[in-house]
Amino acid sequence: MTDFLRRGGCHCGPIRYSVHAPAQELCHCHCSICRRIHGAAFASFALVKPQAFVIERGSDRLTRYDSSPGCSRYFCKRCGSHLYSDVASLPDVRFYTIGTLDGGAHPAQPPGAERHICVASKIPWWLITDGLPQSPET
Repeated sequence: MTDFLRRGGCHCGPIRYSVHAPAQELCHCHCSICRRIHGAAFASFALVKPQAFVIERGSDRLTRYDSSPGCSRYFCKRCGSHLYSDVASLPDVRFYTIGTLDGGAHPAQPPGAERHICVASKIPWWLITDGLPQSPET
């Protein structure tokens, strides 16, 4: 592991995690599943290797929801915070929710490694105006 370190956790507190590598990418997902699960116009994730994302405490408080075939999402059983997702077809990637980082910490990533995905299914009233690359699907 590197000297890079970010920490985060669920809203109610018992689940804590650490991230030991900068993000390979940041993505803002506009798919209908992410919108419903997050109750927002889109969901933002940092992508890291699974071994760089470590549950430090509270793993017994995690629950899993398979939102679609091959996509497992992990939440706090008590407060419902969505902490991370694993996709079976991408075994070398863990998607963690950057909104659960402590104190607004930035996950850090290489320049140009931020984009919007699944924009073909975004809600029509949300205009993407930030100039980041957009992909119709993942």
